[in-house]
Amino acid sequence: MTDYYPQEEGAIFDANSYILPCYPEATIIEMSSVTLNASSVAGRIEVAVSATFGDGIGIALKAATSAGVPTRIPVLFYGAAKVTFDCTGTTPTMGKFCFNSITTTFAQGNAVYGSLAVGGGSSYVMGMILQTLASGDDEGLILVGKTS
Repeated sequence: MTDYYPQEEGAIFDANSYILPCYPEATIIEMSSVTLNASSVAGRIEVAVSATFGDGIGIALKAATSAGVPTRIPVLFYGAAKVTFDCTGTTPTMGKFCFNSITTTFAQGNAVYGSLAVGGGSSYVMGMILQTLASGDDEGLILVGKTS
């Protein structure tokens, strides 16, 4: 994925990714899962670090040192991203859905984290795994935003 930020001022929409500038609610580590901040200011998209598995909606492409520093950070809502997997209880497999397990790791649906509800009801899906990993905790590609 090409990082057009900070050369681009606004949102980036192309065939490969959707990246929107969002206001950080607090400290956010680069490549961590983020969720919408429930107490955000009206009229702007404010994100916070994911607190529990399945609440992620995007991946922060830049770090924020505190609330509003920098003013906005790019968040990937759709596109490919290299992430760290939590392989507790399973090995991530290409074509399976995954979700954020904690702030900076992602997990395939399994007995440890519960099953993924897709096609009706609530869904914890963050994206689709694009490669099968060998073993243990490892990094791999996911297609963020691919939920069905």
